[in-house]
Amino acid sequence: MNKNLGLAAVLMAAVLPATTLAQTATMYVTGQFGKTSYDLDSGSNVDDEDNGYTMGIGVRMGPNVAIEGGYVDLGEVSGSSGTDSFTAETTGAFAGLGLFIPLQPGFELTGRAGLIAWDTDAAITLGGLRSTESDDGTDIYFGIGAAFQVSRELHLTVGFDRYDIDDTDVDMLSLGAKFYFAM
Repeated sequence: MNKNLGLAAVLMAAVLPATTLAQTATMYVTGQFGKTSYDLDSGSNVDDEDNGYTMGIGVRMGPNVAIEGGYVDLGEVSGSSGTDSFTAETTGAFAGLGLFIPLQPGFELTGRAGLIAWDTDAAITLGGLRSTESDDGTDIYFGIGAAFQVSRELHLTVGFDRYDIDDTDVDMLSLGAKFYFAM
């Protein structure tokens, strides 16, 4: 009899967090559009700013923490000198944690951090000869922002994110939206 009671307690301990999570977890889809800036040691013939965007999903595990992931396009950087030129575009998939600090009803500060698996495609022209290169890796990202609740489902966001791409910082200042729905 005690074995069955112990087994029931273990099963309850395993199932209870899953049912509690199902009652408190909220899923969201998110999208941001903004200005990107690559931190390059560059001359006057380098354009290190472009437009970028992110698309993602998240699961809010309570009032202050979420698990999120998605896709980011960090835009293009380019430069030229005489007949020599280059362009490079970076995209990636990200996964990490979202943090939320409610300050008052309808307004919260946000933070995020995690890993980005990035891919950079470049085209280089030197002396009239053109070549293409590709590089990839996994690095960190982090960001801060704020969210303004328009309705229960819709939140408008503003944020600053920094992506560490192979020892080059890429910053994105963005505006966006999150659409929440219950799981």
